[in-house]
Amino acid sequence: MMHSVHLLILSAICYHNAVAFVAPSATVPARHLATKSYEHDLGTIVDDAHHPLSRKKFVEGMQTSFALLLVGQVKPAHASGGATAGGAYLLSAKQRYNKRVTSGLKAFLAINPDDLSALNAFFSTPDEGGWEDLSAAAYLLANAFRTNSSKAPDSLPSVKSWKSFSKEVDLLKRGLAKNDKGKVASAYNSAGEKLDEYLANVELPTVIELKQL
Repeated sequence: MMHSVHLLILSAICYHNAVAFVAPSATVPARHLATKSYEHDLGTIVDDAHHPLSRKKFVEGMQTSFALLLVGQVKPAHASGGATAGGAYLLSAKQRYNKRVTSGLKAFLAINPDDLSALNAFFSTPDEGGWEDLSAAAYLLANAFRTNSSKAPDSLPSVKSWKSFSKEVDLLKRGLAKNDKGKVASAYNSAGEKLDEYLANVELPTVIELKQL
């Protein structure tokens, strides 16, 4: 008899510990109810330890408690780190934009800033490997690196670093429009210096590594 009670107490402890590892969610009331129900059943049995323990009552108590837990559909909550206010969204963004961003940046880094015709070609093409496609894909990729879905894009480190790089590119374009090689070279070099921060924030290779690809 006492052996049965000990087994029931051990089962209750294991159950209670398992419930403790389930992360809070919108269904906490159901989990709480299941726990209370089980504790009530256990208390009743312990109080009546000197009375015969009904196998049927034991099984019914277990079934009721676990049924309540399952009805509540308690699911573990996953931490939303860098990767994710939705890890699936970040993974999808990487699959969509990594190649386009890498292609565009490789083309940019391969340009000699003294070659104004090459720069004009880079800024004029709408295709992958040009500025138009790069700027769109790079921003969308940066926006995917968030810790929660409600955070404003401009507050994200990845977006901030992209905009910092883009400002230098805008200065480069202004110098290019005036055929000012000095301003073009200065802005190009400054943009390259700020690019590594963006690359780190979106988990892409460094400038040196991109040049070697």
